[in-house]
Amino acid sequence: MSYSSLVQATSPSEGVRLITLNRPEKRNAMSQVLLGQLLAELKTASDDPTVKAIVITGSGKFFSAGADLKDIAGLDAAGARACRYLEDLCDGMGAVRKPLLAAVNGPALGGGFEVALMCDLIFASKSAYFSLPETQKGLIPGAGGTQRLTAAVGKFRAMRTIVMGRPITAEEALSWGLVCDLAEDGDMLWRTIAAAKALAEEHGPEALLAAKEAVCRADGLCRDELFERNLYYTSFGTEEKRKGVDEFLAKRGR
Repeated sequence: MSYSSLVQATSPSEGVRLITLNRPEKRNAMSQVLLGQLLAELKTASDDPTVKAIVITGSGKFFSAGADLKDIAGLDAAGARACRYLEDLCDGMGAVRKPLLAAVNGPALGGGFEVALMCDLIFASKSAYFSLPETQKGLIPGAGGTQRLTAAVGKFRAMRTIVMGRPITAEEALSWGLVCDLAEDGDMLWRTIAAAKALAEEHGPEALLAAKEAVCRADGLCRDELFERNLYYTSFGTEEKRKGVDEFLAKRGR
């Protein structure tokens, strides 16, 4: 087991690594420090030959509320590009060849939803929901959300979620094929771990790696995330972004 202040990694079953976003007092908001620890744990699990499948979940009642807006409040477009904001997250999760399972135990908002979309399978509790509310703060999704969600559910459902800002309920996510299984809140994590355990025990590890790579190639994961990211960084220089983020932080009492 490894533990840091913001990310916890355990081995609940042979061949399975469980990585928990551990910032419940901030709804598991993803600060730069948390993201760095998450990527470090993912690399450790990815490099460990005894790990066959990886589960990501959140502590408390949230999967993740998304990016910590305090980190980006003072960033303009040039600053966002300079610090590679969210770029390292996309590259780091994309480099994991082993199956990634998201155990969505509560709301997955903004960047939290994008982390789930970067996984290979999504399991969710019945009380969970998914949202990309960035346009309400003068931004757009910047970690592949526009590309991955559209590929997963189609243009019009993606427009409803991203442009109109309407959340996706757990039941809708299941019916759309975004989520592969729903469970009661207390059972969801263990259902996900059981699925990861089955992957670890019942499938050849090399076959799993090859199957994941083949599916990702068919899915076209190299579509145009760079285009999205450039638009995302550009939005950092707008007055809409400054006003939207400041108003949100003021409501939260910073």
